[in-house]
Amino acid sequence: DVFLPILIFLVVAANVTPCCNANVLADGVVEWVQSKGGYFNDKLEIRRLDLADETSPLGIYTKADLELNETLMQIPQECYIRVLENAVGAEGDTAEDDTAEDEFDKYIANLCLLAKEVMKELKLGDNSKYAPYVKYLENQSRGQLPATWSKDAKALLRDLFPEETHGVDWIDMYFKGSCFEMSDPLEEHVVALTKARCYDTSMIPIWDMVNHDNGRLNTHNTPMYDKGGIRVWSSKEIKAGEQIYATYDECVDCGSVSDFWGTPEILRDFGFVEGYPHRFVYPEEGIWWEIWEGKDGKKEVRWDDHGHETDRLENPNDFYGPPDEEGVRFLHDELEHINQLSPDEYKCSSNANVPPFECAMITQYKSAVTEALSLAIEDAESLLDQHEEL
Repeated sequence: DVFLPILIFLVVAANVTPCCNANVLADGVVEWVQSKGGYFNDKLEIRRLDLADETSPLGIYTKADLELNETLMQIPQECYIRVLENAVGAEGDTAEDDTAEDEFDKYIANLCLLAKEVMKELKLGDNSKYAPYVKYLENQSRGQLPATWSKDAKALLRDLFPEETHGVDWIDMYFKGSCFEMSDPLEEHVVALTKARCYDTSMIPIWDMVNHDNGRLNTHNTPMYDKGGIRVWSSKEIKAGEQIYATYDECVDCGSVSDFWGTPEILRDFGFVEGYPHRFVYPEEGIWWEIWEGKDGKKEVRWDDHGHETDRLENPNDFYGPPDEEGVRFLHDELEHINQLSPDEYKCSSNANVPPFECAMITQYKSAVTEALSLAIEDAESLLDQHEEL
């Protein structure tokens, strides 16, 4: 069984300036992992995306050319902060007939267990056996995820998100009063930090510093629970100065998460709007599509059967394909809803109650979802017209 992935890492710098030198703390994590038998390729370095901006997030970059299949890092399980042994749905505690609701309940329960474990290690501080990693986690900015944003920003994003994502309300709905009382602001921060940086039932140092980009993905990795820990290698030749990228939703341990997870969920769980391709999924309506950008800047709509036309003929139930007329009407309704939102309210740069970081993410997401719906409608209607002509 595969746990519903919480997925990993990054996240974009928010509206709180870190207290310490993040590069130094990250290098300390590398030294600690190496002392535990781990590996970090000496052709790599951890540095800020924008060297001139002290609040810029970190990324992992190459200092020299990397060959295809060159090992980048290996993180022993001993370095994971994890709750695998006590996790709900661990080996011997699964059922073949579990529903999607059952799996979601396990996911929430395990996220709570792991958040409590992270809280425990944070309180131990220098006495934690993960001390270098704990110091790095302590330095992570608050307010990164939409669920921890300002009231006004939450209201704006709530109207843009598909209702079923619970994009800004999931902490209140599933953790407040059950996992934590949330009487201490640190509790909310730890839940958000854990969700953003963990993977399944573990926090994996260094691997959680690799940024996400499905369009520029250049790594592969072993399953995270391999006996020797997770090993990451280059999936192509990588030139000096390029950034190392992972995928947060199409990974080896992700199961079928990309079938129902896309750009809104990336923003919900990591606090940033991903680059192209953008993916939007409405499972109840049977609609799944991505927007890809070519080198010439031209956008392309890809439905879930893209590249699988033969498979779809043989296994039609495995794919949604382009939407029918009812699906197109649904997309029109979604776009109309967004277009009817007050343009003045979404000029949030003039709203003193919405921090600049939150405003930037809202603006980027509104642009992405508007473009995606518009292009999807245009393409779907064209396909329906072609079908009628036949």
